[in-house]
Amino acid sequence: MRIRWLACAMVLTTLAVPSTSRAAQVPTLSEPIQVVPSSGLPPQLKDNRSNNNVNTVWHAGRIYMVFRTAMWHIASSDTRLYVVSSADQIHWRFEGAFSYGRDIREARLLSWNGRLLLYFALLGANPASFAPGGTMATEYIGPGRWTTPKRILFDDFIPWAVKLHDGKPYMLGYTGGGGTFSPNPPAKKVYWLTTWNGFDWHAVNPARAVVYEGQCGETDFEFLADGSLVTACQTENPDRLGWGAKICTAPASDSSRWTCRGDPRRLDSPFVFRHGADVYVVARRQPAFNGNYDLGIPDPEPNSQFAAYDALYAGTPKRCALWTIDVRSRTFRPLVDIPGHGDTCYPSVLPDGRDRFLIYNYTYPLSGADLPWGVALLAGPTVIYRMTLTFPAGRV
Repeated sequence: MRIRWLACAMVLTTLAVPSTSRAAQVPTLSEPIQVVPSSGLPPQLKDNRSNNNVNTVWHAGRIYMVFRTAMWHIASSDTRLYVVSSADQIHWRFEGAFSYGRDIREARLLSWNGRLLLYFALLGANPASFAPGGTMATEYIGPGRWTTPKRILFDDFIPWAVKLHDGKPYMLGYTGGGGTFSPNPPAKKVYWLTTWNGFDWHAVNPARAVVYEGQCGETDFEFLADGSLVTACQTENPDRLGWGAKICTAPASDSSRWTCRGDPRRLDSPFVFRHGADVYVVARRQPAFNGNYDLGIPDPEPNSQFAAYDALYAGTPKRCALWTIDVRSRTFRPLVDIPGHGDTCYPSVLPDGRDRFLIYNYTYPLSGADLPWGVALLAGPTVIYRMTLTFPAGRV
């Protein structure tokens, strides 16, 4: 996730989430339960105020959770990753800690063939920049024990989505993120990868390792029942499809052949999942400006437009929302907001039965003020919570 503090105008206009049609599967939401900080965490964990970038996975009958903690959400040299596990989601066992004297984020857990692997990105410590420093991989040995992390893939590669499909691991990640805030930023390249051992990743289709070249960074995916693919990506700079998010699909015959459609809104930190035939994404939502990131400001100079859009985006409050994706039209729309305001929305979604899904997410304290996103990044603590989405029974 690219984080940058700008002096910005704060715009207070907000709009409600549009009502949904009767056909939409709108789930019920349980009350959020705070996990970090909480009394059930092991004593080895030290809360460092800003808790975020959470990822979870089922493994060996337990939930394993990795999260980032630091002085603030922007890049920080005191960043630490913690891994914990639980059988009841109340009492947590210490499983490991990682620190490098620089920022660490985008941690991903993979449970595969009885093994548990962890991937994470190294970044710099300069709060005003996004400086990718490589991807690390390590394997779980036992409580508190991991193999020595090793560098994998490219020097500036950022892993975003790591998931299994039919017992095979897949990864989406990107390069070029270090140029996001530079004038005339270079293209980002999104890679579609798989592995045979968890450490050596290669292209799903060697003829097309890069599946999107433009400004897609954070990109998540889900396979449909017929083996076809749907993805959602976040962008900050414009490319051939515009300023905002992209929804892409690929046929089962070649999951590397993407067809994409742009949208003027953003889907920050997307997590895509499926309930039956329906596809959803949990991602940050912009209540202001009719939800748009692209404000249609006429300016022949893209760098000036980016400065304006970035400042206005940072200067307005945000929400975390469940969106539905129409795969045929490659469009999306919000269904319901989930708990979160200020600095919020980096979800991890786990199936928990036929119609139930666990969501782990972070937010500025829900009892606190509804701050603009850019202010909340620095102004206060963030906590990690869990909740349950339950879809109507019998609609799969």
